[in-house]
Amino acid sequence: MTTGQGSAGGDDGGSADVTRDLATTSNREIRRLVADLLHDHGGVVTEDAVLVVDELVGNARRHGTPPLRCRLSVLPRRFRVEVDDTDQHRPRIRSADDTGGRGMVLVERLTAEWGVLHRRTHKTVWAELELDRPTSPLLTVVHGAGR
Repeated sequence: MTTGQGSAGGDDGGSADVTRDLATTSNREIRRLVADLLHDHGGVVTEDAVLVVDELVGNARRHGTPPLRCRLSVLPRRFRVEVDDTDQHRPRIRSADDTGGRGMVLVERLTAEWGVLHRRTHKTVWAELELDRPTSPLLTVVHGAGR
């Protein structure tokens, strides 16, 4: 995890952006938007992006405070999600138990980088996935574990 902006700070053109208010947009609609934005990038990237976005949006709905916003951006070589809420607590990776703890582990494994930006009135949790990777990082972990 990092705390900077990631690659969105230096976008060199060719991006597509969508912003939604999570008070009026369902998780299902957000997942559809991710799939629509990434339709040219293949199944594994899209599936991984949907998982990451679903986790960050779910965390904001569960632990954050309104207003809640989600921005989806297709950059030249990356897909970026940003989720805003006014709660200042950082998401954290923790040990899994009966109440959860698996989501941010998935975010950590599936993304090139992720982080939190603290602003005066809100925080933004962001994550970026590589668009040109051949397989999911989770597949590498699963296949490499049996050796």
